[in-house]
Amino acid sequence: MAMPVSSALSSQITTRFTQPVKTIADIEALEQRPYDSLIPARNLLHLFEATARLHPDRPALTVLTKGSREPDDVTLTHRQLLAEIIRAANLFRSHGIGKSGGTAAFLCPILPPLFPSLLGAQVAGVASSINYLLNEDAIADLLEAQSATVLVVPSEATDRAIWAKAANVAQRVPSLKTILVIGANNPLPGGFLNFDEAVARAHDTLDFEPSTDRAAICALFHTGGTTGRPKLVRLTHGNQIHAAWSFAQVHGLDELDAAVNGFPLFHVGGTITLGLSILAAGGHVIMPSPYSLRSPDAIRDYWHTVERFGATIVSGVPTSIAALAEVPVGSSDISTVRMALTGGAVAPKAVSERFQARTGITLFETYGMTETAAAIAFNPGRGTPVQGSVGFRAPFAKTKIVALDDADLKTECPPLTSGLVLVSGPQVFPGYLDPRHNKGVLTDDNWIVTGDVGYLTPDQRLVLTGREKDLIVRSGHNIDPAAIEDVANAFPGVQMSSAVGMPDAYAGEVPILFVVPSPGQTIDLAELREHLERNVNEPPAKPKRVVLLESLPVTAVGKIFKPTLRDLAVQEKVRSEIDRIFGPDTAAEIRVEKDSRLNTLVHVTVNSNDQDRRKALAESLTPLPQTYRIETRSS
Repeated sequence: MAMPVSSALSSQITTRFTQPVKTIADIEALEQRPYDSLIPARNLLHLFEATARLHPDRPALTVLTKGSREPDDVTLTHRQLLAEIIRAANLFRSHGIGKSGGTAAFLCPILPPLFPSLLGAQVAGVASSINYLLNEDAIADLLEAQSATVLVVPSEATDRAIWAKAANVAQRVPSLKTILVIGANNPLPGGFLNFDEAVARAHDTLDFEPSTDRAAICALFHTGGTTGRPKLVRLTHGNQIHAAWSFAQVHGLDELDAAVNGFPLFHVGGTITLGLSILAAGGHVIMPSPYSLRSPDAIRDYWHTVERFGATIVSGVPTSIAALAEVPVGSSDISTVRMALTGGAVAPKAVSERFQARTGITLFETYGMTETAAAIAFNPGRGTPVQGSVGFRAPFAKTKIVALDDADLKTECPPLTSGLVLVSGPQVFPGYLDPRHNKGVLTDDNWIVTGDVGYLTPDQRLVLTGREKDLIVRSGHNIDPAAIEDVANAFPGVQMSSAVGMPDAYAGEVPILFVVPSPGQTIDLAELREHLERNVNEPPAKPKRVVLLESLPVTAVGKIFKPTLRDLAVQEKVRSEIDRIFGPDTAAEIRVEKDSRLNTLVHVTVNSNDQDRRKALAESLTPLPQTYRIETRSS
């Protein structure tokens, strides 16, 4: 078969690392070279043309459809991957993507055609991958906001839950014209087309001239926002190309790397950090299950997967790293692994140390956000990571720290002084689909306000100390949750912990700590409290309450979801007041919800007819910022 290539022949180098990066001086040396000589690609297709030409028969993408120990894996070489991307691009263009202004939306687990199709849709026009765990209302809102005209879903036999959502949502989104079904073996209802048959009929040479404008929008990602409808982040070809190249340079990626990608493809961690960055360098991406590391089997067989594919890179958000630390390596040979990547949140020191001690694998923290195509800072993969630091900035980008009390964002902090992290560079997005969301996020001179708090070391490594909005503010004293969590995580038997603010009438809020024991471990709460009392250095940071949970609430990609913990903190506050006023044996129902304006409402029903105590409870809760509705009933 003739190698399919577009008319642009400029991108005949992959993004593989140019020289080892160990210090900021190595990044600065890269920046002395002409940008286009290092990164000739002008669209995503150029990246895959280069890898297909230079490494046609090396493995590019493997999807484990039934886990590591079962057959039915699907592997594409770089030549085959390019052909599948082009077929998908032609299919989507034939359905108007890139011509009519609509988007191709994907609501699908990681089936073998998904990644090539997602890339092909971006070559044709604009693609959007939606979290299939969202409810129907949220999915419909996202499809309507982006004027989706094509929706790609799994067959009913593959995933009944997603199929049911798609069937219901299809009736609610007027812009949808076509629904393509992956894995359909039976007749489909009207308006639904068999994706596999349609893409097989498409040509493996491009039927149209793709955009070569790096500034062209090609992807929409919805953020995990918790206030109203999630924001839709627009990413360009150039944003993603620069991010993939930056990961490759600082992590030292090349065609010999094989990475187990445990992130979903509706998240930039899956599509870019452990996806495009590996593929564009000529490497091999292994997807451990259609549902990423949400699959218990994928966690259980993780080290077997590593041995089977000779993986050089393993990865996961800190909660996944904590879970993998509990999985025995056993007889699996994992000597091929040169680095473990973690990001999405600050990795607790104790979790990092436990993982490294039990696996012998060095953990490298990375830092990014959807709005920067996942790329802000990286620990050097061919150098030495520094515990607690997320590493150096991306090449050709800038990072600055500004004072938290400067609303104008002009006062830059000196080294080792914490402040708000701001970033600029080719990977920074051009704004949200709804420009009203840009306020407070993008400055007039194209710096992005990350919302994270951190500082730069004298050698320009970035250290994150928390989220601006995650800070616990006790009587005007800013408390970094990590100062509590790091101490708790070092206590024997603690797998993971998370601290948030609990409402308090006097102090505004006080720290409360939620703790998850390691599997099979029992935690003595009295001893843990004593440990915290001794080792949390700042008196205001010592938690007022410690609560054991079976697991922490997490997002679809495994990040700790603090809004749920804040709701639990409200419940704990109410419970403590009920214990004080009615007595600890009094049963009560406590429900936390949001009203139409996203204010917090707390419904409290106490099993007691004592109206004097009810009045006392109301008086104790009224000064708090939430709205409390209290009822009593016969016990």
